[in-house]
Amino acid sequence: MLRTLRAFAWMRWRVLMNSIERTGTRDTLERLSLAVEQIGPLIALGLLLPSAAILAALGGYAGYVLPGAERPLAFNALRILLGVATAFCIVGPILLPTMERTSAVRLLLLPIPPRVLYVAQASGALSDPWLLLALPPLLGIPIGLALHGAFAGAVVGILAGLLLASTLVGLSALAAFVLHLVVRDRRRGELVTLLVVIVLPMIGLLPSLLATSKTRAERRTERVARAERLARGQETPLERAARLGARAYMLLPSELAASATRSAANGSAAAAVVPLTGLTVTALAFHGLAFAVFGRLLAAPGSVSRRQTAADTSSRRTWIPGLSRAEAAVAYAQVRLALRTPRGRSILLSPLIVFAMFTALAVQQRHGDLDRLSLNGGLMLAAFGAAICLLSILPFALNQFAVDRAGLTLTLLSPISDRDLLIGKAVGNGLIAALPALACCVLAFAIFHDGPLALWLNLVPAFIATYTAAAPAAAALSATFPRSVNLNSIGRGSNAHGLATFAGMLAMLVAGIPAAALTFAFTRIVRAPILALVFVCGWCLLTLVGSRMLFGAVARIFERRRENLAMIK
Repeated sequence: MLRTLRAFAWMRWRVLMNSIERTGTRDTLERLSLAVEQIGPLIALGLLLPSAAILAALGGYAGYVLPGAERPLAFNALRILLGVATAFCIVGPILLPTMERTSAVRLLLLPIPPRVLYVAQASGALSDPWLLLALPPLLGIPIGLALHGAFAGAVVGILAGLLLASTLVGLSALAAFVLHLVVRDRRRGELVTLLVVIVLPMIGLLPSLLATSKTRAERRTERVARAERLARGQETPLERAARLGARAYMLLPSELAASATRSAANGSAAAAVVPLTGLTVTALAFHGLAFAVFGRLLAAPGSVSRRQTAADTSSRRTWIPGLSRAEAAVAYAQVRLALRTPRGRSILLSPLIVFAMFTALAVQQRHGDLDRLSLNGGLMLAAFGAAICLLSILPFALNQFAVDRAGLTLTLLSPISDRDLLIGKAVGNGLIAALPALACCVLAFAIFHDGPLALWLNLVPAFIATYTAAAPAAAALSATFPRSVNLNSIGRGSNAHGLATFAGMLAMLVAGIPAAALTFAFTRIVRAPILALVFVCGWCLLTLVGSRMLFGAVARIFERRRENLAMIK
């Protein structure tokens, strides 16, 4: 088994080095782009090393002071950290997938037993950042106990740490394999993706919506009344659920490991047997379930997709005012790409969800922070929603050519000029961002309907000017730093190149400064909102004219990069 695992590690290392060293027909800029894309995770790993060293030292200190301590603050802090790591093992593979998706067809060709393949795949969970940060304190606590002289506690601490690490690896592998099994069906995967985009933010919003603002005296009175009810044996359903949840929390793997270590450190090694047994059973259960799901993946390695009937688009006419037929056709294709892929739908839905969250908070607390920071409550909310829409379009706008994958080759073979292609892409991305932005503005006006009408109308030219000013830079960055992506994913696999994302976000922020400055100057200083609308409309016209001129220069950059862009699959 060790020989096979060593071969898998060497193979992954060679894949990384080949991605950096391969040349072919790629130019120097393309090789630099690929190298940065591959080295980025290594740089992130290097940044984790200081945190890991600090956590290891904290673990050593917690182990040293643990024997005899009633409420060891450092040890309790590490308990919370390990509990958070346990939670991330469940949601991490969904929100931030790091484990490679199982290529079951290729694995089945190898003369390796399935259990060894499972160990090789599950060991990839050790590269998860939450596990990398959880391992140092698990190593530091036994060392601290040994330095204090509690050798029995150190032995139990080592055993509890190994069992907890194995449990977390099994839990992370189980979550990743279940996710791979679910998304194997394309339609089912798209549904799960949209549910993740919608449900998880709503769950995070619930505490803020359910919380009520109370004074200190009211909270003290409520605690006294709760204590009296508990003394009489009377509990509300919510209190009973909280009590049961507290008991269930003690069964978490992190709590079992902490209980075993603390008991052994205080001289009660026999009391550590029960939590260690529970931790062993939990680890075996997670790995057993993960192995069963992995076996299901190996048994049916093929992807499943429902048959679709191609729509006849030969007679469909596309028309957008101010654009040629070629530009309108490209813009229409870009919008359809967003509507037909999970990543594109998340771009349309996620700004509306964020807007709904802040709207709910603003409605609940009319005199909250939103009102104090804004020109007017509804105006600030609408402007915030429009800004979120502009930022959400960056994964498409900053990788607008590579998102087409093989379809880009067909586009390059069609009788469309480079300038028409660039303008059509820019308009299509703008429409993708404009749809949720318009919904945010209309809803904010319907709910709050405050402030001068001129400032509400001013949002439209400000939005157009900001996007139009940044569109040429987005096209140039897309041609310079293309990245092959999977639009069926909403994680890192569908994001634009890191350098393009950083530069594009900076360009978008700079592009929004003139419209924001004009609005602030004519609203706060001159106190003439109608003049703000007039001057921002003038700035919008200038950006439209200047952007068309800049697209001529960007077309020359695109012309030099056509061959490299056509290689993206």
